[in-house]
Amino acid sequence: MGHSIGLLTPYPWTTPSEVNDQVAGLAQRLADRGHRVTVIAPSADRAAVREARARVQAVLLGERETVFLPDEASPRYFFAGRTYVDSRRPRPVFTAPADLIANIDVLLEADDLDVLHLYEPFAPSVGWAALRHTACPLVATFLSEDERFVQDLMPRSRQQRLFDSLDVAVAGCATVRDATAREFPGAYRIIPPGVDVGALRPPAARRPGPVRVVFAASQSRRQGLGLLLRALRRLDDVAEELELHVCGHDAQESRFGHRVPGALAERVTFHGRLSRDAMEEVLRDADVLCAPSLGPESAGFVLLEAMAAGTAIIASDVPGHREAVGDGHEGLLVPVRDAAALAAALRTMVREPQTRERLAAAGVRTAARFDWGRVVDQHEELYDEVARRRRAAGRRRRRQSEVFGDFHVHSHHSKDCVSTVEDILERAREVGLDVVAITDHDSIAGGLEARELGDRYGVRVVVGEEVKSAEGEVIGLFLERAVPPGMTFADTVAAIKEQGGIVYVPHPFDRLHTVPSAALLRANVTDIDVLEVFNSRLAFPGFNEQAERFARRYRVPAAAGSDAHVLASLGTALTGMDEFTGAKDFVAALSESRIVRRPKNYLYLQSLKLVQTSLEGQTGRGRRQGEE
Repeated sequence: MGHSIGLLTPYPWTTPSEVNDQVAGLAQRLADRGHRVTVIAPSADRAAVREARARVQAVLLGERETVFLPDEASPRYFFAGRTYVDSRRPRPVFTAPADLIANIDVLLEADDLDVLHLYEPFAPSVGWAALRHTACPLVATFLSEDERFVQDLMPRSRQQRLFDSLDVAVAGCATVRDATAREFPGAYRIIPPGVDVGALRPPAARRPGPVRVVFAASQSRRQGLGLLLRALRRLDDVAEELELHVCGHDAQESRFGHRVPGALAERVTFHGRLSRDAMEEVLRDADVLCAPSLGPESAGFVLLEAMAAGTAIIASDVPGHREAVGDGHEGLLVPVRDAAALAAALRTMVREPQTRERLAAAGVRTAARFDWGRVVDQHEELYDEVARRRRAAGRRRRRQSEVFGDFHVHSHHSKDCVSTVEDILERAREVGLDVVAITDHDSIAGGLEARELGDRYGVRVVVGEEVKSAEGEVIGLFLERAVPPGMTFADTVAAIKEQGGIVYVPHPFDRLHTVPSAALLRANVTDIDVLEVFNSRLAFPGFNEQAERFARRYRVPAAAGSDAHVLASLGTALTGMDEFTGAKDFVAALSESRIVRRPKNYLYLQSLKLVQTSLEGQTGRGRRQGEE
């Protein structure tokens, strides 16, 4: 059965771009393989945006449950709204208005995706919203070597947290990986761009006449069109034997037309921006593609497409180009900003047709490695991997009766707590708790003691332990033996499960506690049974919100814990759940848990804890009267 996949691009769909070409190509091929694909993008097409808004309105009004119906053809296109370009910055910023982001939020909430794949996630636009709000595993692809991380629009710490929320980061080539990793270190997969090798198949024979040289890039000075025109001034001796075709932007002729050498005035054609089909035709009809970039590049899509079309390459010797083109193998690499060397390479291509043909043939063989079939295979393997981290949607079970539990409570067996077991059980009964888990630090003594007394107070007791692993705290529930501290997170989890216990991760994103990293949680998510999505002792609500999003993303059963170190904390966090008999049906009983929040002032609880733990020799019962 195929996956439900969202592909999100920050660039307007109505403006041609290499990123959007990649998204469109991947979307269609995934749909052909039986996946349900939704392309999410901004757009200036008013009719398409109105349709998307009408779908969102229907969901909000309860007229339909999902934005797209299950039987609608794939790929589906959701054009959430129009972005606005701020061109005053060194790199244009696409500003996403609030209604566009809200529309995407509704789509991600209503249409249950298995994976959301973001392209250029830190381009200042819609990707940020998706990183914040999506409830499924996340994949992100970085394709541009020069992607800027705009500090004035988002604090660096927040960018880092968003990056950490990714399940997998993908780079289009090693150059992009290395550049991105300098900003955000981590493990990256390399999946190259896809090329439609079949559509770009070289013609059976090249037409006779002048050597056709193609320049295909934006009007940016960095792309080196000015350098190419300077190099042409050195080629008067072969001017009659070549012609130049400039493609990419409608303003290129007005900006560079006056710089065309007189000897080639009739042999240079400015095509402006071309459609995908027209560009493919130009490449198939070309003899040489010239890419004289002035700085580092990604593994350029146009170079790969030209190679697939049987076109020899001349390119600047920069990172990215070197990954696609071997000097003297698929093309000729020339030093950056060296007009003389560029002219010499062009003269070689004109004067030595056998060299040109040899390079072109090698390029065709190399381009086959980037065929869409192989690229889609790599994406499918990636989607399978991250989708497995997410539990299957559980069957709704008829609730027999609701019980309320607090699964994170400390007793005097923890060094930072003085509450006796008797006082905890009496307090639990008073605040309406049916179940309480005693989870002392690195000890099950409190839980064992409470279990013996539970019937006396009418409170069921789960024996637990908050274990301080070498990589963060983790709670084991339904334990009979203490789990030693200091082991790795994975070994701690294994030790809990070895005795049939339940793995419960407390306050998973509270950076004021010793917690596992987000990457470690994702790596072990299939072994996490329960996630604490509300801890009433946390100083910042955002930590609980992150936990709630993580639980939704991977469908991990959710619970609440008071993390009580004083009696006044009991009852500040309750988990409403179905009745259960023990560890075997505990997780299933949490499948539709209900979190009840009754928080008290954080500073009050912390002060009370400090006061009580500093008074040695006092009993918990005497202090309890003062708390009330």
